Amino acid sequence: MSMFDSLIFCKFGLFGGLTVNPIIEALNCVTGWDVDRNEFFKIGERIFNLKRLYNTRLGISRKDDTLPPRMLTQRKGGGTNELPPLNIMLNEYYKYRGWDEFGIPTHEKLKELRLESYLE
Repeated sequence: MSMFDSLIFCKFGLFGGLTVNPIIEALNCVTGWDVDRNEFFKIGERIFNLKRLYNTRLGISRKDDTLPPRMLTQRKGGGTNELPPLNIMLNEYYKYRGWDEFGIPTHEKLKELRLESYLE
């Protein structure tokens, strides 16, 4: 979605059947690039990680990665009486993203994305 937003595509197009391949084709036609699916998604991942770095440098941290209070406290209604295990879920999400336990992209992730210049 980071690439979708960066290219200023309307998300309603997704409901009309817009897929990644025509977006990549349009990007390549307009820019003269030769981006394939893998590079397209890697660019999106770079954007996502740059936004995260920017936000963490402004003070955003794990404490801000939460759900609305109602989802963390209310047990009635819905399909289950269990509350989401938010800390476990965050740990898994951060690991999947290549971030540390505080939600900051790791040096390894930044190197992988060729964002070494943003290492502190």
